[in-house]
Amino acid sequence: MAEKAHPVWGRFGAEVRRLRVNAGASQDQLARTSNVSSSMVSAIERGTRSTKRDQAESLDAALATDGRLTRLWENLVKQESVPDWFQHVVALEHQASELRMYHTSLVPGLLQTADYARTVLRYGRPWDCEDAIERLVKSRMERQEVLAKEDRPLLWTVVDEVVVRRAVGTPGMMHEQLAQLLKLTDSQQSRLQIIPEKPLGHPGLSGPFRLMSFHDKPTVAYVEHMLGGELVDQPDDVRHCSTIFGALQAEALSPRASADLIREVEGALDD
Repeated sequence: MAEKAHPVWGRFGAEVRRLRVNAGASQDQLARTSNVSSSMVSAIERGTRSTKRDQAESLDAALATDGRLTRLWENLVKQESVPDWFQHVVALEHQASELRMYHTSLVPGLLQTADYARTVLRYGRPWDCEDAIERLVKSRMERQEVLAKEDRPLLWTVVDEVVVRRAVGTPGMMHEQLAQLLKLTDSQQSRLQIIPEKPLGHPGLSGPFRLMSFHDKPTVAYVEHMLGGELVDQPDDVRHCSTIFGALQAEALSPRASADLIREVEGALDD
């Protein structure tokens, strides 16, 4: 099966090919003069691999383009850091007066530490190079600025117990991540609740989602899946998500008991 071109890097590859053809060079010739392997030059032109900055600079030097490819690389990196399908969600997060989040297996991205996010992304996106992973981590950390601004939204988070018990990365990384979650329990504008492993009922088995409420517009929901997510604004569907979130809170431990559980798990990391 042929590799599918990435919508962002396909643009970069098309420009590399155009400049190479204009220079009268073959892929092998460009590979030799740029010190980028022939297979990598081919993958870059097809748009099936993300490109590192030093590769863009080497291609610029080999093709004598006066930095054209590096400037294009910088612009495309900004676009890739927040995928098109998620840019609207990030904008809504910054406008929201209240965020309600539920996740089944991981700490929600808005609450992740950099090391936790990096580990999750490395395992979840094995096709990405290290530079691409770092750009995604940076983007995820920048999203968290919404929780530090003066008019930050109220934040209600519910997660399954496995979220705090699953080791993601080293014990040191988990210490840092659990400590960050504990900070939520000390904030007047944040609440964190954990659903125990064996609840009497569990209405959240359909997967992670969040609800975003605003002062000047109707509440919307964002439902996640492996390849991205879907923004939901139909009133009946949003109301259903709100009902499920309320049911999840009812099944969860209180914020105080949830904080005690996190401290228990954190203490066990040293055993």
